[in-house]
Amino acid sequence: MKIAHVVLKTLPFGGGVEKYIEEIGPRLVQKGHEIVVYTMRHYGNPPVNYKGMRLKAVPALATKTGEKITSASWATLDACLKEKPDVIHFHSFTQQTTFFPKWFGIPVLVQGHGLEWKRSRWSPAGKAFLKMSEWIMVHSADRLTVVSQVQQAYLKEKYGKESAYIPTGINPPRRVEPSEITRLWGLKGRDYFLSAGRLVPEKGIHTLIEAYQGLGATGLRLVIAGDAGHEKKYFRRLQDLSRGNPNILFIGYVTGQSYAELMSNAYTFVLPSELEGLPTVLLEARSYGNCCVASDIAENREAMGGQGRTFPVGRAADLKDLLRGLAADPQEASRLRTLASEGLLDSFHWDKIAEQFHHLYGQMRKAKGQGT
Repeated sequence: MKIAHVVLKTLPFGGGVEKYIEEIGPRLVQKGHEIVVYTMRHYGNPPVNYKGMRLKAVPALATKTGEKITSASWATLDACLKEKPDVIHFHSFTQQTTFFPKWFGIPVLVQGHGLEWKRSRWSPAGKAFLKMSEWIMVHSADRLTVVSQVQQAYLKEKYGKESAYIPTGINPPRRVEPSEITRLWGLKGRDYFLSAGRLVPEKGIHTLIEAYQGLGATGLRLVIAGDAGHEKKYFRRLQDLSRGNPNILFIGYVTGQSYAELMSNAYTFVLPSELEGLPTVLLEARSYGNCCVASDIAENREAMGGQGRTFPVGRAADLKDLLRGLAADPQEASRLRTLASEGLLDSFHWDKIAEQFHHLYGQMRKAKGQGT
């Protein structure tokens, strides 16, 4: 089958949706599918072929409010008029172009990676627009999938719609000793708190910095990995909160060997987010055997699986007390590391997730009377 994915920023890229396709796409190619991935041209022209997938860059308005809808429109038109895939797979509830493939008899799969209208960056008018987009896409999709059980319950309660629960995933980790992180940032292992992800308000890094600033001397630095994208104002806020403390390190977007080393050697991994789909980074942190701390939103609790500690979302004082307690109790931190990865790959391995999509695409093709 030919599957068109609409729409990503580019590949490779550090976003959650991009990570998702980078993992399942090559696996689906190995199962005999032709995978076409649409990307946004202003993030750069990607290679035509990437890990067996064919990439096509389309124009978009290079703004946080316009890039998704404009790039999705171009991508959907190109898919319907030129590629003519067996299924078009949309990767959010915000793109509004799901009705167009219907005119060409092309089945539509919409995958929810999160509820965009909940993000703090949107004005009331923006939230209303996104809720309208969500309504359009939910009602025009042939099939719906979601990455968390929280979203599955939301679609059922809000729209009366059934959806397939296909979560995000992880690979078996490659645990490594400190080397690059020592050379680059002076980190020796078990001497830092780590947080990783996009530096946007809903990730709650401001709460983590406020908590860390109140800790006092622990001998543990705070390492923050990730970039701000469009959120330059928010990044300046984080820098202001960190001013005067050289033990807070902003190290930018990290991948490869450095990322593996960071994950392998943290004292505690912290995810203070206010909004998530299902946080891949938390699953990855668990897979590396990290002592994990996260805000108590439902999606984080789902990813945590009871194998870590949580604190009330947005409560810097509670996070401070939790981190102070773990810093003072290495035995408890070690116990949580031992528990972290138990049973994780049984539920969240990328191989299993790709297999679920393979079967779902086949079901959609049969439902359209296209045979096997």
